[in-house]
Amino acid sequence: MKTAWSIGAALVLLAVPALADNHRGFYAGIGGGVVTGDARTPYDEAEMPVVEFSAGYKYNGLLGLEARLGAGLKDDRDISSDYFLAEQATDASLSEIEREVKTYSALYYRPEITNEVARLYGLLGYAALDTQVTRWQGNTGTEADDSLSGTSYGIGMGWFVNKRLNFNIEYRQLVKTDDYRFETYTLQWDYRF
Repeated sequence: MKTAWSIGAALVLLAVPALADNHRGFYAGIGGGVVTGDARTPYDEAEMPVVEFSAGYKYNGLLGLEARLGAGLKDDRDISSDYFLAEQATDASLSEIEREVKTYSALYYRPEITNEVARLYGLLGYAALDTQVTRWQGNTGTEADDSLSGTSYGIGMGWFVNKRLNFNIEYRQLVKTDDYRFETYTLQWDYRF
């Protein structure tokens, strides 16, 4: 009986593309956004701009896989966050803290709900993030790199511009560890082949 249910469930998932996304197949996208950091860390109040590339395959609304690569665009300098002020109180020579996303990558499972105008989708996967903090004392900077990885999840909404082009907005918990949490807000375009 369990085998019959398993086979039935598999057939339903494979046979319902009409109930889900009518834009099956491969897609690629590009977008931009900001990565924000957690309070009480060097990334307190950081808004680090990033560019992001994505590629994926959708079989139907429930079966989709997506890969992402991102890179930081410029430095986020801080001279006023609570973290910076606390650090400066212990080291008066500290003139600013520079925070940046170097690169990140992620792999997601992407289920979608679609109608004639838009789609609502979720992202559940794993991400790796490389960041850098530079503590400036006058003209001398001391760099510290961090490499973090962990579960990543989010939600997005996309609108159909035409038959193949989509515009999306997203929120993601990019990486969360015991000590750090990074979130990202992005705007993207994707093209379905």
